[in-house]
Amino acid sequence: MSDLLQEIADVPRDFFKDGTQFINRCTKPDRREFIKISQAVGMGFLIMGAIGYFIKLSAPNCALSEMQQTNNVYLQYISQSTMY
Repeated sequence: MSDLLQEIADVPRDFFKDGTQFINRCTKPDRREFIKISQAVGMGFLIMGAIGYFIKLSAPNCALSEMQQTNNVYLQYISQSTMY
């Protein structure tokens, strides 16, 4: 029973110990490293934005026709239900 309690008590202690070791090893990036990370993130934003833009250019025609068909079916249903 005491072994079980000891194991349960060790889990938060180990977690806290690992966390403090991690925080102590972390350092603030220098200027060059920060610029490099910022450039990589910026390129990622540009690439994902370009992909989204080209998908948006090709998708409206399909989506628009599907929306029009759905609206027509819905309007037909409403007009039939109001006739009775």
